[in-house]
Amino acid sequence: MNAREQRLADRQAGIGGSDVAAALGLSRYKTAYQLWAEKTDRLAPENLDDIERIRFGNLMEEIIAREYARRNDVKVQRRNSIITHPKYPFMRANVDRLIVGARRGLECKNVDGMAFRFGEWGEPGTDQVPDEYLLQCHHYMTVLDYSEWHLAACVGGNSLRTYIIERDAETEEMLIEQEHAFWQFVQRDEAPSLDYGHATTEAVLKRMHAGIDGDEIALPPTIADWHAVKLDADDHIKRYEAVSDAAKNHILEALGNAAAGLLPDGGKYTRKLIKKKEFTVEASSYIRLGYTKPKGAKDADETKEAA
Repeated sequence: MNAREQRLADRQAGIGGSDVAAALGLSRYKTAYQLWAEKTDRLAPENLDDIERIRFGNLMEEIIAREYARRNDVKVQRRNSIITHPKYPFMRANVDRLIVGARRGLECKNVDGMAFRFGEWGEPGTDQVPDEYLLQCHHYMTVLDYSEWHLAACVGGNSLRTYIIERDAETEEMLIEQEHAFWQFVQRDEAPSLDYGHATTEAVLKRMHAGIDGDEIALPPTIADWHAVKLDADDHIKRYEAVSDAAKNHILEALGNAAAGLLPDGGKYTRKLIKKKEFTVEASSYIRLGYTKPKGAKDADETKEAA
């Protein structure tokens, strides 16, 4: 078993800091259902090692830790092992650094400048960080029985901001209760509710059902209701897109050949010439969802006209 395989195996054995937001249904990047599918081996965890921003984040960890230590005149150390909560073994931690001589930990983050500017970051010294990171630090404090965790964020590659997260009894109680509830789903091999509206759900379902077996099945009556919802929503989208396109054409006509046009409120529309280089799309495969109308069925517009 190589290092990555061992790391993945360790993650399967419990809930780590980066899992917490998903386990609680509060992550923008992963649902509780996807996390459950990964923990129960129904879905292979995504290989993040090849994602450039993740790789650079891992590379920057050492630099951020060293600069944090220099600025705060402390020593930091790695803890090259998984730490397990003494009472709740499903709560596990693989921390970035611990502060030598203090009951305090350090989480290192490499943050894009634009993401920082328009994200959920507050003033340094506060605990105003994205929820995923806040829950991660609270999870680590719960597991290690520490009173404080610092989050050092390298913003835009050239600015270090340090945030301070203090232990909170109410948050700790909530984490233990809700992480335990999620882990019960894993142990019972019972799926939590699927968040159908989450941005990642479609991709997860396509990964879980990547093949086509050739069978034709009878869909349950409830799917007929969702089919109607989909058709109605698609119709509204088309109508609003047509309205938007017409409005856009009014604006383009008014601009003519101008590079920019100012609105009365100070807003501005601009026209730019964009040149795209020729490129070749690599071969790939994907699942496409199609719909065939029943024989003899009329289009929705035809039905309305008939009515």
